[in-house]
This record gives sequence, C-alpha cells and structure tokens, in this order.
Amino acid sequence: MALVCALRYNRKLMGLGYSAGQTSEHATLHFDTHHASRPYANVLRISLLLIILLAWALRLVGLDRQDIWWDEARNIDVALRPFLQVAIAPELDIHPPVYFWLLHGWGRINGLVMGMEPAQMALVTRLLSAMAGVAGVALLYQLAWRCSPTGQARWAGVMAATIGAFSPFWLAESQETRMYTVGIALLLAASVALVAAWQRVEMRAEREPGNIRGPLICFVLLSALALLTHYNALFIVMAWYLGWAVWASLQPQRRRLWMAMLVCGLATVILVAPIAPIAMRQIPVYDNPNLTVPTIMGYLTENWQAYWGGYAFSAIPGQGWASTWLWGCVVLVGGGALLAWQAAAYKTPLAFLLLWVFGGLALYYVAVLDRGAFNVRYSSFITPALYALVGVALTAWSRLWKPLAVVGMAIALALWPQAIYADLYDDRFAREDIAGVTAWLRQHAGSDAVIFVDQKYPFGFYYERYAIDPAALPTGREPAPARYLFVDINTIDQRLQAWASAAAEVYWVQWFESDTDPRRAVAFLLDQAGDRGGEENFQGYSIDWWQLTPPNEFVLAPNLMPLTVAFAPAVQTVAASLPPGLVTRGGNVPVVIQWQRQPGGEVSRPLKARVALYSADGSRVSQRDERLLNDRHLLPAEWGPEDRPLNVYLLDVPEDALPGEFTIGLLVYDADTLEPLGVVDGAGNPAGVEAMIGAVEVVESEP
Repeated sequence: MALVCALRYNRKLMGLGYSAGQTSEHATLHFDTHHASRPYANVLRISLLLIILLAWALRLVGLDRQDIWWDEARNIDVALRPFLQVAIAPELDIHPPVYFWLLHGWGRINGLVMGMEPAQMALVTRLLSAMAGVAGVALLYQLAWRCSPTGQARWAGVMAATIGAFSPFWLAESQETRMYTVGIALLLAASVALVAAWQRVEMRAEREPGNIRGPLICFVLLSALALLTHYNALFIVMAWYLGWAVWASLQPQRRRLWMAMLVCGLATVILVAPIAPIAMRQIPVYDNPNLTVPTIMGYLTENWQAYWGGYAFSAIPGQGWASTWLWGCVVLVGGGALLAWQAAAYKTPLAFLLLWVFGGLALYYVAVLDRGAFNVRYSSFITPALYALVGVALTAWSRLWKPLAVVGMAIALALWPQAIYADLYDDRFAREDIAGVTAWLRQHAGSDAVIFVDQKYPFGFYYERYAIDPAALPTGREPAPARYLFVDINTIDQRLQAWASAAAEVYWVQWFESDTDPRRAVAFLLDQAGDRGGEENFQGYSIDWWQLTPPNEFVLAPNLMPLTVAFAPAVQTVAASLPPGLVTRGGNVPVVIQWQRQPGGEVSRPLKARVALYSADGSRVSQRDERLLNDRHLLPAEWGPEDRPLNVYLLDVPEDALPGEFTIGLLVYDADTLEPLGVVDGAGNPAGVEAMIGAVEVVESEP
C-alpha cells in the first residue's frame, strides 16, 4: 500500500520539469517535454518502456536454471510457516520479517508448498525478486531525473534506467530468493518521495506554498518498510537524515523543516518499534571476529568491482584490460560528475546522491570495523544512488559535445555483455550443485549407509529421506537416511554413536562456506572408526565417505588426563587424551588437547598448535597444524576465562616407520608470522619452544 501511495504521488509529479540546474528563484512547473516536439517526448516514453520490458525479459532468462541454495532455502522454509510464526522464527538470525511476509503471501497466491519440484519452487519464489528488480529500474529513472542538473533530466533518467536494467550485479540479485531487490526498490521509492518533498519546498519562492505532507508520509512508510526488510537500510536512512538536517539549515523556513524531519524520524521509529525485541536478539550477537577487515581501499575496490563488473567479473577475458576498463569507468564517471556539479546552480539533488553513496559506504564500513562481517551485497543499498549518479554523470558529457554521452555510455557498458553471459551460463559462477550431490548419493549410498549433512538447507529440498530435527526419523524413498549433523565437539561422539554405530558406510556432505566443523572432529572420529573410501567434489559441496565394519564405537577423548603446558603469554593446556596402547605402522595417533587462555596473559594474534610425531632419532615423521578455536569457533583473543575448548589432532604413522617408541611434541605459534610462542615452566622460566607431552609404541601389526 505504501508503494502504491508513493507511485501515486510520483505520477502526479511526473510532469514536473523542475531541473536541478535551476535556482529556487527561477524554478517553475512545466513538462520536460513542454518545449520539445511530440516525437521527442514519444521517443523518451518508448525508450523507457523498452528498457523496462528488456529488464523484465533479462531477469526471466534461466530464472530456474541454478539450484536453490542455502539462503534461498532458509527463506522459503520460513515463508512457508504460518504468518504469525514468521517474525519469531529462530532461523531469522539477522533479518527483519517484511520480506518473509511478502514471500509468504506470494507463495500463498502461487500455491507454493514444500515438496514442489525444486525448479518450479525456484521459479515461483525468484519471480518476486525479479519483479522488485524491475520496479527498481523504473524508480531509478525517477530518481536520476529528479537529481539531474544537466538540463536533460529525462535523458539522465533513461541512462540510469538502462544501467539498472542491464547491471550484472542487479541481475544476479534479481534472480535469487532474497530480500535485496525488495529493499532496493523500497529505498528508491522512499528517496523519490523525499526528493519530491524537498523540490516542493524549493519551488515556494514563486509559487504558493506546496504541500509536502503527502510525499513525506510516503517517505516515512517506505523507509520504515525498507528498515523492516533489511537492517542495513539503516545506514542509508541515517545518511539521508544527515543530509536533511544540513539542507534544512540552509532554508528560510528551517525551523519548520527541522520539525518535519523530527516528526518523520519519530514516526519511522514508531513504525519499526514492534520488531525492536527481535532486532535486539539478532544484531548484538551478529559478528565474526575471525574475519579479516578489509582496508578502506580494498573495501572500496571490492564494492566497485562487484557493483560495476558483477559477481562474474573474473570471467571477462583479458583481466588486465578488464581492470583498466573498470578504473577507466571511475575516471569517466568522475569527470561527468564534475561537469554536472559545475552546471548545477541548485546542487542539493546531486549532493543527495553523493551523500547516499559515500555516506552509506562510510557508515557500513564503521559497522564492518565493529562486527568483522563484510560482503559486497550487505552494502548494496548504495547502488541505486550509484547508478543514478552514473546516469547523471554520463549525460553531463553532452554539455561538451552531444555525442559524448552516448560514447561514454558505450564505454561504461562495454564489458557488461560478457559479465551477464557468465553470470547466466558459466558454471563456474553457479552458486551450488545440490541436485548433483543428491543424485550422486542416491546412486552410491545403500541401505546400510548413513548420510550426514553439515547445513540444514537446502539438502531436504532435493532429498526426501532427510531430517533436520534430531528427534525425527528420516523417511522417504531413498535407501540411505540423511540427517543434519550439528557439530558440538563435546557431544559429537555421542551423536555418531547413536546414528552410525550400525552403519557400513558414512557419507559426510560439507558446504564450501561452512564453519560447522572447523576443528574437523567428525573426520577425526570417522578416520579412527574406518577407512576412507574417497572424496567427491561438486560445485559448492564436497562429499567424503568412509567404509566401516559395524558395530562401530565413537569416543572423542577416552583418556583425557590433566596436563599443563604454558605458552606465554597466551594459552596453556588443561588436559590431553593420548592413545595408551600400541599403534601399528600405517595407523594413526589420535590426540585431543583441552586449552584455555593463560590466566593474566594477553593474546591478540591468531594462533596455531602443531602436534608432531618424532622417531627415536629425533626425525619428525608426521605433524598436524590446526588453528586454536573455542566452541563458538572464535580465536584465542576472543576467549573468555571460562572457555576450555577441545581441539583434535590425528597424526598418521608412516607405513615404513621403524618399530619403536615415538614421542609426541606440542608447539604453539603465530598463525600469520609463524613465530613460536615458547614454553615456560611452572616458575615462569623459558623452557624451549616445543614441549614433549607423551609417547607411543609403534609396532608392525597388532598382536
């Protein structure tokens, strides 16, 4: 309803030809095409209609070609729940509910149910994103037109709409069941309403006072909906209000405008307040200290490459030329923006776009520094202003020579066909091949096998005999049951004992972005219980499998005994589990170590522990290097005093190892510089860089 309200006001204002190049004293109401011929006006209308139709057609190409992937499957699963349960779904770990409500309603209209053919489900759910993407293209025309200071405002709108229609980045986001195109469309509609209100204020010098209440009501409703669609819309709305405060300060009726700003802000807060309890549950815990925060230059470069070159930019042949083109476009747009700025007697709309782009990027970067979570799509809500700014800048080149705008557009979009083709058809940029994974498992996993999957989604969309709930029994047509395996290293051996003690084969399916088992506890237990059968790789997934001889027994740390070895000033061991008996050549030595932060110590760097096996002559015959992580998968710098995490190390004994006693050494070092920390004794004195923590007897074969 809010979007319809905004479009109603936009339609009323479609004929306003207020140019940002005019001063407020000379602003008048007229049609952009009033002084132009009717054929010229028709060309503009036909051009815009053609662009919108092409945008729609392009977004339908291969819409169901790629498999449903994790985010999409989670969104579909949540949207299929009863309406009142959507907002409180635990799966909404970092998202507000509006998009999921829209998807819920869209699914009801189109008969979406769990159990549909995955390709049909993908088509139905992605159509919502495609429609929002096309709406964004139409609204982008409005934004660029209103913000253009060139005297050719409508052509700037057409330029911007063309960019939005064929942007590889927007195309990719329009073909996924996610909320980004919906959020972008809502922000665009809100921005058009806000700029329309500002322009009405500027027109008051020679006209009767304009009514800004309607546009501002639309602005409040639409910006609130954007905030309820994705939390990162907050960075854009904050930038807008900052610009509003500065702009209002420069107007004669500043007090009234400040009051309008405060009322709009308060109304927006009231509208989003109902989700405050959900947001407070989600936002404070959403961080990842293990990620490396990009530099400012790296941050800007990654964003520009994605927003202008697309996700498949690396597929463009001749990366040297492609990079030159990418940065050449920066120069092209920068030069056009300077021309537009110089031509603008009224600079507020252009300043609005610049504030939206750079203010939004700056505010999001502050969040990156605080949370350590960065992905180009998270800051993609600046792309509407970016594309509008590019449209305005390219049009401004026509001030020097009319054909320059077309030439600039041709240069700026020169490599987009290759990026679009790669995004649509290049399998290297297909997100995942879960259909291939499940087809392979149907062919190879028999009734005496069990399949474990490290992610809840989207395995069950393609494999019927699958259970996410630990208490549920997998049922379906396939011979082998499959389960979602949440890896808690403290109980993982009990899970495997309950579900795989009678299995002759175990298949372990892992997602390429998974952090479910970074300490490799599952492989640690299965390597001891059986023999590795092999590994199969798919786009986005890997399958490892083991052959076992049941009954199987899984125990992670059967001989955990106190052991204190201090690596000053960072960490120390608490206990260790070492094999008590004989070990055969070609076998393995399982080592489990319990760690803690050293009391009173300091650590700010990522650390690794090396557990090594030494022969009698001191030769290192085997080693395992693993990051030190706690149960939340955080590095030692983030550990609390109560953390006592277990880390596992499986040492291979060479087939040609001579029988005899082998010692086990432990060393901790900086994961970046490789510099060892060093061991200290009970008195705090240096005791070398490596501690010998045990020994095992290697024999030719078991007695």
